[in-house]
Amino acid sequence: MRILTKATLFVCSVFVALTTVSCEQKPTPAPGPDEPDAKPLVEGTFVVKVDELSADSVTITITPSEEVDYYYACLASDTNKYLGGEDEVIVMDQLSNPNAESMIFRGEQSLTFSGLIGHSNYRLLYFQYDSEKKQIFGKLHRSERITTPDGEESINIDVTDITGLSANFTIEPNDKSASYYFWLDEVSDYETTFENSDNVLMQHDFAFWQYAASLYEGVDWKELMRQDLRSGDLEESSDNLYNILEWDTEYMAYAYGLDEEGNITTQMTKRKFTTKKPETKDTTFDVEVTKCEWDVAFNKYILEAHVTPSDPDAVYFITITNMDWYEWFFTPNNTGRKDDAFIQYEILRNTSRPSCDIVRLYCLVGEEVYKPYELRSQHFMPNKRYGVFIFGMSEDGPTTPLFVEEFTTPDRPKEE
Repeated sequence: MRILTKATLFVCSVFVALTTVSCEQKPTPAPGPDEPDAKPLVEGTFVVKVDELSADSVTITITPSEEVDYYYACLASDTNKYLGGEDEVIVMDQLSNPNAESMIFRGEQSLTFSGLIGHSNYRLLYFQYDSEKKQIFGKLHRSERITTPDGEESINIDVTDITGLSANFTIEPNDKSASYYFWLDEVSDYETTFENSDNVLMQHDFAFWQYAASLYEGVDWKELMRQDLRSGDLEESSDNLYNILEWDTEYMAYAYGLDEEGNITTQMTKRKFTTKKPETKDTTFDVEVTKCEWDVAFNKYILEAHVTPSDPDAVYFITITNMDWYEWFFTPNNTGRKDDAFIQYEILRNTSRPSCDIVRLYCLVGEEVYKPYELRSQHFMPNKRYGVFIFGMSEDGPTTPLFVEEFTTPDRPKEE
């Protein structure tokens, strides 16, 4: 089933939610200014009633008062940015739409708008139309919000093996030959940024491909979109999408049919899940920088740090980085940030590794001498403040608070 074309979605992304649907009622051609049947312009009223509503269509009866001659009526995606905007901008966007003339009516109409997306918000926009000047007359009106019910699922998603940092997914479309798009977002983003609307989330996906294509000369957005399409049954891991997830956070995996021309072919399937919260431990760490040796070849220092955890079997993440970076994270411009956020966004994500590699490649166990020049080819500037950053670690995330042992490297050695 073809629901929505990419061309239509592009209009939505540019004009922030112009009509994204088709109307089955044929419009009444607007008369010319000299035609005798054109009524004088007198502001009237409208009665709007939703007669039928499903996941992909709505039928609305709009009844103008006797004073109203011609009027414009169109169903638009209800977003805070668009329908919360200025009336003048909305009307200009609507009338600049190439299909605007097909939305001009006369008298009572029963309008059926098809091609809607389930679990999405819409409003009917309507206003009296000046057929001589081809512009609005009077006020712009918005109907009450119309929320479509969830659509029928054509793609099944199972979420398994949930840890604090990852999850696995099995995606099974009903049509094994049809292509589809699968991705993952935080539920908080879906509810706020995407306004709890499948339609808005889809628009965001298309806007991303358009933006990415604009960064490269001669690249069509469809080329990038096609690279993200899947088909048939699929086993997927969040490690391939985000590297690591955030522990104790609610996510939503979603999928919808999408062909190579950018036509959405199914409603959206969504599965929510929450990553695990790491089990906290009371492990503490004793740290001593035991080696600070000048490396002539790199013109920097080689460092070693001896680490003794209170639990001899403790697994912990360790790195050495500059204190300016850490302190910047808590400057007034970053009010409210905590050590957990620094661990998540500035340490773990900066490894640019999937969660399955974090413990294996970046963690030590028990008493150890940490040698960053061997493990990570890391050297350090002279006369600079650094910190040894340590925290207990498991597959679910950090198990202890962040421990920081600050030190300053010596000046650059004098040349002999």
